[in-house]
Amino acid sequence: MVWCISALLLFLLELFTGTFYLLVISAAMLSSGLSEWLFNTSTITNMIIATAFSVVGIVIVRLWQRKHPRRNLSNPTDDTDYGQTVILIDQLNENLWQVRYRGTIWQGTFADPITLKSGDTALIIGHNGNVLNLTSAANFEKGNNL
Repeated sequence: MVWCISALLLFLLELFTGTFYLLVISAAMLSSGLSEWLFNTSTITNMIIATAFSVVGIVIVRLWQRKHPRRNLSNPTDDTDYGQTVILIDQLNENLWQVRYRGTIWQGTFADPITLKSGDTALIIGHNGNVLNLTSAANFEKGNNL
């Protein structure tokens, strides 16, 4: 019974966070509660079941999140960062840069191939989480920003 009550409390807490992790742990605790009710398992066995289901569930959530990254689905013109200028600092790989914006270092990606160098400027056209989507000023003026 304790396992099911704990599962319910974590489920309710998950409604306020929206991360899926508490939902996974809640489901794992519910499975332990069902195991205890149906098979009269011991507390140690229930802990092992809850731990195993939690680890497997969290791995599944992480793999799903990597395949389905969050996208900024709002209208780009509603974004207060849209059209703002950043200064390119260092190229990390082909499309990923470290940029200076709002007095700190951010990461930014270019969807279009660029031939810019450190010290040049670019414009923000959106973001994926904390990674800024960038374009060159020439492409922005042409309207190739989406």
